[in-house]
Amino acid sequence: MDADALIGVPFAYGGRGPDQYDCYGLVMECSRRCGITLPDFGFADNQALVASMMGVTMPQWQDTPCAPGAIVLLRVGKWVSHVGYMLDADRMIHTWDKSGGVTVQRIEDWKQRIVGFYKYVGN
Repeated sequence: MDADALIGVPFAYGGRGPDQYDCYGLVMECSRRCGITLPDFGFADNQALVASMMGVTMPQWQDTPCAPGAIVLLRVGKWVSHVGYMLDADRMIHTWDKSGGVTVQRIEDWKQRIVGFYKYVGN
């Protein structure tokens, strides 16, 4: 997936693009560009609820290795409340309120926060 066009797009809670994204909205867009439609949980203004819904609907998500296209679930503070999209085995694309917009970072920088890597398999 070519991430260059997404770099720098501003963060906004509930952002579903194309002019602003929250972390899950960005993951939805990256997945869409690869032909995968993810569910939108309707809690876009609360990232912790999105992560919780991923947990509730876990049968729809399958553990996967860290690889291109994997969705990485991350703990921020006490809560599992952030997701990113793996571009390759070393880098993820993500956005959050402190990122200044869509950015690419090494997954190594987040290793203490990683909960797991997943792919969506649906119902």
